[in-house]
Amino acid sequence: MLMPQNEAKFRYCPFLKTSDDKMRFCVGAQCMMWRYKHPQRNGEGDEGYCGLAGKPAGAM
Repeated sequence: MLMPQNEAKFRYCPFLKTSDDKMRFCVGAQCMMWRYKHPQRNGEGDEGYCGLAGKPAGAM
């Protein structure tokens, strides 16, 4: 699902866990798997997605 980075920060990431095994929120562009829809512009409001799930239908 494409979404701005500031919206993604309120979604849980299954790979980020606390020491007591609770999931943490997405870190957006600070994550190596975050992909922007338009990599040339990559600003805070630009849409992107988590690359771990593959490309979403509307990404390209």
